[in-house]
Amino acid sequence: MQVSYILNKDNNNLNLIRLILASMVIVGHSPILNGGSNYWADPITYLFPFAASGPWAVNLFFFISGLVVTNSLINNRKPLQFIVARLFRIMPAFAFVVIVSAFIVGPIVSSFTFKQYFDSSTTYTYITENLLFQVYYNLPGVFATNFYKNAVNGSLWTLAYEMSCYVILLGVFLIIRNKGKLFYNIILGLVILEGFSPYKFIFNWLGTNPEINLLPAAFALGSLLAVNADDIKIDKYSVLGVMLIYFFFRTSGYANFFFNVASSITILFVAANKQFNIYRPKYDVSFGVYLWGFVVQQMLYHYTGKIYVGWHCAISLVVSFALAYLTHFLIEKPGINLGKKLAPYTNTVV
Repeated sequence: MQVSYILNKDNNNLNLIRLILASMVIVGHSPILNGGSNYWADPITYLFPFAASGPWAVNLFFFISGLVVTNSLINNRKPLQFIVARLFRIMPAFAFVVIVSAFIVGPIVSSFTFKQYFDSSTTYTYITENLLFQVYYNLPGVFATNFYKNAVNGSLWTLAYEMSCYVILLGVFLIIRNKGKLFYNIILGLVILEGFSPYKFIFNWLGTNPEINLLPAAFALGSLLAVNADDIKIDKYSVLGVMLIYFFFRTSGYANFFFNVASSITILFVAANKQFNIYRPKYDVSFGVYLWGFVVQQMLYHYTGKIYVGWHCAISLVVSFALAYLTHFLIEKPGINLGKKLAPYTNTVV
């Protein structure tokens, strides 16, 4: 099937894929935030020793984001609408979780008195820095005795990189908007090539951490498929092909890169499968699950200490899902609807 067919929201179940990926981040964080266990193994690491559930899920989030967001931009060709849609999709729920963490979770679990807590500039720095996508993890006296100390929400770092991808994508679109697919393909191909290459010539400032430096390539791969949506077919042979390439490189230093590529093509194929589409979540709460997961896991350890990791994971998933649904109806959905109401005022096409 053509990628253009898959991109029709009626033909895919990407909402369920995203929900599974958000859950996998919690699964991956469980042994880390609970203090480890001899009776628990990260499922991705168990099968693929060079990878882990959290980074793997984030990489696929970036792939899906690149695919969907690029498709929206190149089809609508409305930069202002793109900006408004992205801001109202991300900021309401993000700001809500950050503010609730600082003003409700923080003072409840902090070792500081209420006065000390609210007198500290760190409380307010946490809000302002995070809302400006300058990742800030600490709140005064919060989770200071946890196994994973002081970090309130260790998942927020990815949002700064995702917003950076949106900005770069929009910049590239504005520069080469009328020059055809070739220029997009060259730029996106170079970004993907850099993810494969040990030599970084575009994003060398990202360092050597594969959890970070593979993200631009993941986003670019999704963008590349969106740009060429009418020309690229995803089927069982495509999946077999990328799996064979991964298998060839599985013991090399490129294993993680090709594993992520193979996973990306596979989940896109699965998302369009009719059997997989039988259950379609009515609401997309994956972003809320992702935003709340780390905070919930830190709170759970704060109150229970080290428990069996399976229980830590299960309880965290249930609570995170509940908070995600609450956030969706109270904050996220109204924010998205407000963005849609502003759309008629941002109709300038370029």
